[in-house]
Amino acid sequence: MTTRSLLLSLTCVLWCSCAPAPVEDAKAPTPTTSPEEHALSAGLVFPQDDASWPTVDPATAGWDVAKLNAALDFAGSRQTRGLVILQDGRLLAERYWAATPNFMRDIASAQKSVVSVLVGIAVDKQLLTLDQSVTSLLGVGWSNTGPLLEARVTLRHLLTMTSGLDTSLQYDAAPGTKWLYNNDAYHRLRLVLERRTGLDIDTLSRAWLFQPVGATHSQWSQRADTDSKGLPLWGLEMNARDLARFGLLTLANGLWNGTRVAPATWLAAATAPSQSLNPSYGRLFWLNGQQFALIPPLSARIDGPLIPSAPQDLFAALGKDDQKVYVSRALGLVVTRIGAQAGTRTAETLSDFDEEFWVRLMAARNASNIP
Repeated sequence: MTTRSLLLSLTCVLWCSCAPAPVEDAKAPTPTTSPEEHALSAGLVFPQDDASWPTVDPATAGWDVAKLNAALDFAGSRQTRGLVILQDGRLLAERYWAATPNFMRDIASAQKSVVSVLVGIAVDKQLLTLDQSVTSLLGVGWSNTGPLLEARVTLRHLLTMTSGLDTSLQYDAAPGTKWLYNNDAYHRLRLVLERRTGLDIDTLSRAWLFQPVGATHSQWSQRADTDSKGLPLWGLEMNARDLARFGLLTLANGLWNGTRVAPATWLAAATAPSQSLNPSYGRLFWLNGQQFALIPPLSARIDGPLIPSAPQDLFAALGKDDQKVYVSRALGLVVTRIGAQAGTRTAETLSDFDEEFWVRLMAARNASNIP
């Protein structure tokens, strides 16, 4: 067989495997859980509509109210538009500056963690496997490198930022051997999800995630810019409360008021080191408490935790201009922040706001309650 005929045959096989799954595979979660699953979210409160979201008095929950207000005032002084703090699912604090609770904005790369959960649901539904090649799902030519090289890249590589492609989707290193924060490679995951389910990313997110957790102020939309393949990029707009709902779902290991929305095994893996090249990165989540971190855009190494003042078990969805979802299971905390750039940027997704805010927030917490 000639090289040309071999490639044509390969292309045919790959194209045939790219057909969308039936739409019924994208059905919403089933409200059945085991006693063990219920125990995962014991003690947590899950809001229904925003108007009736349960609250908790900071003083009775072990917080220094004056210091908590100082942390909130600091956030407000740093171009924050909306900030929400949940304690075990209850509203501990909520502030808005030149905005209302309905204020939505593009959460930038914080969307990556949302997509991670969607991929996890797809894996749980047996629509995807982590070690299948991206080529088998999107066909030959999804990158800007040759077909033999791109065929080695798997979904796992995209989720862990180890595709081996550079930011223009050209070959840079063997897959799995180099960590590089790569937006263009990441954006293939949206195409994978849409191809396998036959649904656009907004419809899919609503069915699998937003509707089950009551996130009514969340919407995907096409951006004006394109990627290195000339394809349009998509942004996710959310308000601070919907981000908090997402954070609460991850805090509860994928349960929402007794309903399994996302697989617990996926969230456990997604919020743990996904490879040794950058232990501070999971499956599209940032992780605190590791020995070192590589931070974008140049993969500069910083020794010690990502945010030294924050809880060591903290994991986060982080986006450009300081869009934040911080989660600490040890403290039962979810903190979300949206707004303009909040400080001196130290990385594409980090600034000095992270450290300075957590210094103040942890000072507000009663020392006897800190693990």
